[in-house]
Amino acid sequence: MKKQKLLLAAVAGITLGVTTPRDGAAGEGEKADDVQCYGINACGSHAKCSVTADDLAAVKSLLGAKEYAKRFGKSEVHACGSHAKCGASAQILNWVNTGSGECRAQGGLLIEEVNGKKVAKKA
Repeated sequence: MKKQKLLLAAVAGITLGVTTPRDGAAGEGEKADDVQCYGINACGSHAKCSVTADDLAAVKSLLGAKEYAKRFGKSEVHACGSHAKCGASAQILNWVNTGSGECRAQGGLLIEEVNGKKVAKKA
């Protein structure tokens, strides 16, 4: 149990460093209106890093337990795209960078931090 907690803390620290924007600008290959769009994802190499337990809880809270289980019931916490397995069609929640309009058109979800808590909303 202690090793698992240490591993999760290490992954969270690495993920924070990987996903923090540099100087508030979009990263390489990202456009200014790109968002982290959850739930429209494909398989592993197309998914991006880090789906946390808080992300999963936020989506479950938005959708309700029954709908969450139907759409994303096989989801697990993971650190990077290559560990993400296949996406929404396999009931796995991942995210991809996409324009906000494209995210909305495909029925994607956005996750924001509000008062220190992650909250999911429809794009």
